[in-house]
Amino acid sequence: MRKKRFIPAVALFCILCGCGGEGKEAPAEPALNENGKEEIQFADSSFSAVFKEIIVDYNKQSNRYEIIPVEFNGDLSFDDQRDRMQVEITGGKGPDILSNYVFQNFDMRPLAEAGALTDVTDFLAGQEGLCEKVVEINRVNGRLYGVPYLFSLDGMVTSEKWAADREDWTMEYCTQKMKESGCSVFIAAPGGWNRETAGLQVLHSLGVGQDGIQLFVDREKGISSFEQQEFIDLLEFSKRYADPVTRESERYRVAEGECFCSYGEIFSFKNFWYLTELCEGEPAYVGFPGPEGGVYSLSAKSVYINEASNHKEGALDFLKYLLSEEVQRKLTTESEGFAVKQNLLEDMWKEAKKEILDENTGYERNGIFYMPRVMTDEEETIFWQMLENAVYSHSAGDNDIWDIVWDEASPFFYGEKSAEETAQVIDNRVQIYLNERK
Repeated sequence: MRKKRFIPAVALFCILCGCGGEGKEAPAEPALNENGKEEIQFADSSFSAVFKEIIVDYNKQSNRYEIIPVEFNGDLSFDDQRDRMQVEITGGKGPDILSNYVFQNFDMRPLAEAGALTDVTDFLAGQEGLCEKVVEINRVNGRLYGVPYLFSLDGMVTSEKWAADREDWTMEYCTQKMKESGCSVFIAAPGGWNRETAGLQVLHSLGVGQDGIQLFVDREKGISSFEQQEFIDLLEFSKRYADPVTRESERYRVAEGECFCSYGEIFSFKNFWYLTELCEGEPAYVGFPGPEGGVYSLSAKSVYINEASNHKEGALDFLKYLLSEEVQRKLTTESEGFAVKQNLLEDMWKEAKKEILDENTGYERNGIFYMPRVMTDEEETIFWQMLENAVYSHSAGDNDIWDIVWDEASPFFYGEKSAEETAQVIDNRVQIYLNERK
């Protein structure tokens, strides 16, 4: 979870010095570099080593195009550079290809609605075998504006002894089981957090303010219900069971007397191995509690084409390359995320359930040592169930409702306001927000 930052575009124009892409005035013929190729700028906050290899491989095999990676630099904060990029793109400038990590709050929707991103609906319709659930994450007003090339799933994992059927995993059930468990901590706080912000972590893990989970808000009717006793009680619960952040290790094990649950991010087979050890051999992938049971958060690494680009044909050629089986396998094997090709994903699960792994190797994460192993049928079933019951996360866990909750609940966790006062202030602000969007 990160704090949102909103800076008006007019104010930003006053502080920009023109870094990044240049204005796109379409020449009669695209300019070629010394290699006789069109240069296509691809912007991301940073590129992994394996992704840099993929760019190099593409440039070698392409006789026509050359991808030029553009990374954020260390002169400004990442937030400031995202603000700058937003202004460039909306102003008809900027790189040709864009990662979702260069957008404000990692959210492409404002740019798509502003007409600053290229509609890739027809392109995606021509790509065979894509996982439909993942493709839909980039749909805005009926059209698709981004091409996903990897995805991950996120939820909560707890001990099998405290779990429930997915449809029963509501906030009420979850908080009651926590009280019965004997655990002192609901969920471990991320590294660098203090006890006060750890209370916000509990609220968020219980579904408050999360994309796709409408707790205390009816967006269709435009009604906020944060003032009710249920939310007041939830604030008190979150404060009582917040992580004291006094341990040396990054996470508690999920066990009686320690921690009730953990975030269960799944972006590779290794995550299943780690979470099994974390839950002492009895993991239950329950998702985030929602009004109708547990749900999971689906995030995708996607790429977008700047509508102002003069190199759309080349950009699409590179996106097609990203979706090739060779590249998808390479990214998945390197634990960058799961492949977005349905058949390939199914094949890789079959292979993971047969692969004989070297038992002399192991991994350590947050003080927990785990061994590579063959995946199980049960884990594959869990994976597909998670995907089926996933909601879309467009903005790394942030949205406008959560931004308000963060602002107004923080004083409560610091002991500056009562739960009742906090609930009333949140309710008033959220209601104003909803009224403005009617």
